[in-house]
Amino acid sequence: MANLEIIDKEKELLSRVASGDKEAFGQLYDFYAPKIFRFIRLKVRSQTLAEDLSSESFLRIWEYIQEQEREIEESFRGLLYRTARNLIVDYYKRKSSQEILIDDDFKEFLEGQFIGDDLRIMEDTEEIHQALIKIKEEYQDVIVWYYIDELSVPEIARIMDKTPGAIRVLIHRALKSLKDHLEDLDKDAFQNQNRV
Repeated sequence: MANLEIIDKEKELLSRVASGDKEAFGQLYDFYAPKIFRFIRLKVRSQTLAEDLSSESFLRIWEYIQEQEREIEESFRGLLYRTARNLIVDYYKRKSSQEILIDDDFKEFLEGQFIGDDLRIMEDTEEIHQALIKIKEEYQDVIVWYYIDELSVPEIARIMDKTPGAIRVLIHRALKSLKDHLEDLDKDAFQNQNRV
């Protein structure tokens, strides 16, 4: 489905949801649930917790819309990611942990993106995963949102409550940080290889 078709369908469903149409909300849920679950699962270690936070994200948006039959002013996807991100942050604050890690699911996800004989790329997924878990949380977020979930810069800006220009800078810094960590991993691997 082309992006414009998705946007038009989303707007039509949101209009119906604002009127209390649970079936329309169910269609939005069916479309976005796997993406939100994946995003959350990359941030928490438990599948059950990821399922709970995914459900809570949708529940909060449903309640938000139903309050005074409110319409969503931004994209549904943007609101959903921001809600999910806030729930993750709240969860870790309650757990007294500042570290939000991407776990092995990201490696599995990356490996699933490559098909065929591209063995070198699949080998690189381990290095990418190792480097990604070492960069700042907001860098992890923008890389996942922009390159994997294919959110636009304006959508990411709304999720993170920043300007689009700030997001472009953040993406650039995230990629530089990821590249630096990848280079460090390559140096370590080279040194270890020479010791053998």
